Amino acid sequence: MTVGWFDAFRENGAPTWYGENRSPVFVDFQIVLILLIFAVPIVAYLLICCGIRRNKWITTYSFLFFALNGAVLLVAICSSSWHAGNVRISTAYKAHTNARLNATLGVKIGLKHLNITLSTKHSDHYSFMDLVYEDKDNGLNYNERFDFADVTSMEAELKNALEKGLPYPILKVIEYLSVDRAGFTWGRKYRLAGYYTDVILWLAFSVWNLQLFLLILVPHYFAKTGFLVGIITLLANLIYFINTPSNLHIRFEAPSGHLTVLTFCPSWAFWLTFAAGWACLINYGILWILQAKTTFRFKTIFTTTVDKINGLPRPISMPQGCPSLETPIESNLSSLNRSVSAYRNSLTPSTISCSLEFENERS
Repeated sequence: MTVGWFDAFRENGAPTWYGENRSPVFVDFQIVLILLIFAVPIVAYLLICCGIRRNKWITTYSFLFFALNGAVLLVAICSSSWHAGNVRISTAYKAHTNARLNATLGVKIGLKHLNITLSTKHSDHYSFMDLVYEDKDNGLNYNERFDFADVTSMEAELKNALEKGLPYPILKVIEYLSVDRAGFTWGRKYRLAGYYTDVILWLAFSVWNLQLFLLILVPHYFAKTGFLVGIITLLANLIYFINTPSNLHIRFEAPSGHLTVLTFCPSWAFWLTFAAGWACLINYGILWILQAKTTFRFKTIFTTTVDKINGLPRPISMPQGCPSLETPIESNLSSLNRSVSAYRNSLTPSTISCSLEFENERS
């Protein structure tokens, strides 16, 4: 009787087995996790910001801009869309066959890995509804990820792809990036560009973490640190743009029978980082100038008393028409001279009168 409760989906007493349900990857869960991590404190702040009375708007703007900048840095590090290319091709699917298929080949290159998509659809983007209403005859959907962080990574990935029997277009792209001799150094250039960019972006993220503590403890350094984050972010973009190959062109046969070329250009991760860097320079540069040239003091609800004790003194604004203030040293010297002069003037008459009285008594 008890055994009958667990007999579902079993065959001849074997363990429960379910059929395969393969589906294409339609979202990068690593990026989704990063966005969720940053969404939690943002939502928590928005829930309590209605009760803030002092420094409400400057706190909201500074916190949201600061959090979004950190999210952009981490998403850019983990993204596979720094360089991308997309082309419509007509190719053979496997060996020993004359059958050809029209498909869309997409290549997305990140800092440490690349994604190659081969789909018979007109677009290589998938939605959640494609998984809910899955069509068994919707054609070919390939999405393969390959790592190139090490020197020999692409050669190992090519060997594994040959053993798995991946389609010809995917193998062709891997072959182009795995060769590292006789001037064919595209894979090496992408690896070096990704390595240096990854290191610099992690440096920017480290400075961003330091900026968080300065926002709480010493907020008058918050703008300077944010300006430094923008400079480092733009430096990462510049290094990636310089080191990526510009002459990588992979030729395929188009559905029309002519040749088509797969070319690569900067993708959304590159432009998102570029925009974040300039936004940091403009935003924190304006804040830095306001603090240096005016009486503005950057204060938020996160500010503690450390800045009041160890921070910069508040600038004093004098009304128009008043004489300019002297430096502290000149002011002290002038006050000392006035005190000495007053002391001498007070002593001179009494000394003269005492001497006259003494002479009269002697006479």
